[in-house]
Amino acid sequence: MISRSLLVVAAVLLFASPAFPQFGRSNRVSDLAAQLSREAGEFADQNYNSYANSSRNTRKDIEALMLSQQFAAAARIFDRMVVDRRRNAELRDAYDVLSNLARSVERNNLQRNTWYNIQRLMSDLAREINADTSGGQFPDSGSRSGRITWRGRVDDDVRIRIRGGTAEVETIGGTEYHDAQPNFFNSLPNRRVTVRLTAQRGRGEIFIEQQPSRENDFTAIVRIKDPRGGASDYAFELQW
Repeated sequence: MISRSLLVVAAVLLFASPAFPQFGRSNRVSDLAAQLSREAGEFADQNYNSYANSSRNTRKDIEALMLSQQFAAAARIFDRMVVDRRRNAELRDAYDVLSNLARSVERNNLQRNTWYNIQRLMSDLAREINADTSGGQFPDSGSRSGRITWRGRVDDDVRIRIRGGTAEVETIGGTEYHDAQPNFFNSLPNRRVTVRLTAQRGRGEIFIEQQPSRENDFTAIVRIKDPRGGASDYAFELQW
């Protein structure tokens, strides 16, 4: 008798629970949406801090600032829609709007520190909800060629590690500088490609130390060795 009552209660709860989208049942979607909201908020804050600390902002800087704030707000709404268990079609439409905003940010983005993580989250979300990515995937799938220009001051010996949409400088010897200016025209794809280096400025040696591969997590590593005393300005371009 008790077992039968329990079965009846379970059946009532099952049919009384609200319908939940197929991909909405996955904790993966909820986790990705929440993480995207956090990362987008941090990205927008970084953009504003960069803007606030500069006295020579251009219209492009202001546009990048506004777009980053719009993207962060849209990411928060998308996260709320996932939490509220909106229909599959609504989430896909919302993702489409969000991805269009992301592409606008990509074209105007001057802050690359967290952008690659956002691209990966967008790509993971698209797969989870079966979103239409005919307009382009995140991160860059590598189907297109791309390039990055880099400028900075070097004293003695540095490595520049380029992965996705980030370029991190490792100072091996000499004074450490924080004035590097990477400019990505496309993110380095998450697959094996051959990068080509063109030295544009510098009195020392600029060369490719490692090509992107699975072993180095698809990271291109550029080495700069400055043989003379003191620091000097360097610039190069990578193409793939």
